Amino acid sequence: MYTKTINIEGMQCNHCKMTVEKVLNAIDGVEKVEVNLENKNATIQANKEINDDEIKRVIEEAGFIVK
Repeated sequence: MYTKTINIEGMQCNHCKMTVEKVLNAIDGVEKVEVNLENKNATIQANKEINDDEIKRVIEEAGFIVK
């Protein structure tokens, strides 16, 4: 199992959390996403390694900033 935690700026509410979960879950191979608003991060669990550029692209297209 591949696990990666990404720090994300700009998430402030439950709607933000759901948006980030939705875009990350849409990436091929992703099995589980946990977004923590307090810590401003998301943890991805996948059945294969996910390209960092792909993760950054979908988060930034949703309007958030990857740190």
